[in-house]
Amino acid sequence: MTGASAATPVPAALCLLARRTFPGGCFFAGAVLEMGTRPGPVKERIASFQSGLTELIHGFVVTAIDQHELPAEEDAEALTFELNGVILAANSSFVLRDDPAVLELPRNFIRRRLGSHGATARQRPKRSRKAG
Repeated sequence: MTGASAATPVPAALCLLARRTFPGGCFFAGAVLEMGTRPGPVKERIASFQSGLTELIHGFVVTAIDQHELPAEEDAEALTFELNGVILAANSSFVLRDDPAVLELPRNFIRRRLGSHGATARQRPKRSRKAG
């Protein structure tokens, strides 16, 4: 596992947006805003989905802390909130601009926020080749 395991849901969500897997962005991200003030089963289902996503992110964060990929003093709830917020903000920006370039900002945020603990496989230094 890389140090980026806490952030795993974020690159996955950004990749789905960039590939335009869901035209118009994530349905649930949009539905939260539209249906959040309307009581009923639709709101309950959307809240359930969002709770599940938050629990998934939290699980990744706790695992990263437990495996010493993040500092022990990391606030798991706060980081979960931040990562979830990045996903929602990235979705909004992408839907409004329809430009994959806007996804660089959330990617850079994750790199800065997680620091050296957030290095992904692509960012790790390459092993030097043996002369021969």
